[in-house]
Amino acid sequence: MTAGMLKRGQILIARNMQAAAAIEDLIGEGAQAEVYRARIGNSHYALKWYRPEYLANDQRLWERLRTAIRSGSPTEQFLWPFDLVSYPQVGDFGGYLMPLKPPEYVSLVELIRRQSEPTFRALTVLGFRLAHSFLQLHAAGLCYRDINFGNVFFHPATGDIRIADTDNVDVNLRAGSIKGTPGFMAPEVARDLVQPNAMSDRFSLAVLLFHIFFIGHPLKGQRELELNYDPDDPDQSRRLCALEPIFIFDPNDPSNRPAPGVHDGPIGFWPIYPESLRRLFIRAFTEGLRDPEARVMENEWRKEMCDLSDSIFPCPCCEAENFFDLERVRQKRSLNPCWSCAAPLKNPPRMRIGKDYGARLVMLSPGAQLFPHHLEGDAYNFSKPLAQVVSNPFALRNLSADLWTCRRMDGSIMEIGPGQMLSLERDCRIGIGRMEAEVRLA
Repeated sequence: MTAGMLKRGQILIARNMQAAAAIEDLIGEGAQAEVYRARIGNSHYALKWYRPEYLANDQRLWERLRTAIRSGSPTEQFLWPFDLVSYPQVGDFGGYLMPLKPPEYVSLVELIRRQSEPTFRALTVLGFRLAHSFLQLHAAGLCYRDINFGNVFFHPATGDIRIADTDNVDVNLRAGSIKGTPGFMAPEVARDLVQPNAMSDRFSLAVLLFHIFFIGHPLKGQRELELNYDPDDPDQSRRLCALEPIFIFDPNDPSNRPAPGVHDGPIGFWPIYPESLRRLFIRAFTEGLRDPEARVMENEWRKEMCDLSDSIFPCPCCEAENFFDLERVRQKRSLNPCWSCAAPLKNPPRMRIGKDYGARLVMLSPGAQLFPHHLEGDAYNFSKPLAQVVSNPFALRNLSADLWTCRRMDGSIMEIGPGQMLSLERDCRIGIGRMEAEVRLA
């Protein structure tokens, strides 16, 4: 084990559990603390142990941790504190226990550096989990204070996440020493006008999501190349993100557009996504720069991530994931060509579920699944798939316990029982529980 503050085999005490925690190995370290794998009985946990100099400077640390332990984790995606730890026979705490990060989860930094290239579908799950987790955190009256890509781990195949550094979390609007990370802080926080709060968290979340989907910073474009070096602001974050922020895709101000060869991520990815996603980011970094009340809410991101996932379909030529842009279709414009091979794209097979405002549009791509979120009106319930699109033959498999009724356009009616498949050769309407779905193949 690399030398650290604690030694292998050393025994500490988990105070609430009144249990001995045996140190096994060092698994991470930073300026604030070291993180160890610790064993209590037959179970393993992460133990964050603070450096003495940090403890001297963060007077409210133990108050924040007690509040977090008392409130409990808002979602399972947080690596949340559950007990405070001290040396044996010592009253002062030195650290806390939290769940271990699963080994298959990697730092979000790998995505930003293009060392990991998850699918677009996995990215939509990642975005949804972030928005959902912070929605639940804010609903509990808390704020994170320091959202940035160094605090998030994700599963490259599924997009599921774990959010670390939860000792930053505090009661919303309460004064504290944690301010945030340059480049992610809301302008009003970076300028010391307010304490970090739920509204500033929403700005930081939008910056993080922009990094995830566009591999670049929303406020660092051409102007980044024109500013003189300032030793007090070496990465130019204060000037570009707090004092004079301009969105790189601001529709009314082209002065900070991304520069070819420098900001190729945003240049390449911006046209790939549907107009609905681009519109949210435009609002987040135009109105939302000046007015915290105008920022995109977590529930808006959550809905957009679900719609984005449902809009994915493969290019028939190269099978690259593309997005169905409903707004282009409504304007009677053709879809953009495939971003990967430039082949023209036609409207893919799709299903419209429900009616009027609550209707959901899902592309019938091979492997796509439908959940209670789609078919039972149980929003954001993805616990168990109720249907799945299969490719050979092209069909929809009934994974539910219900009997479906299908009415073809020629008037014929058939029933699809649990486990059976409905061939998708023609347009049809399907009765699924309380929902009615219309299948369109062109």
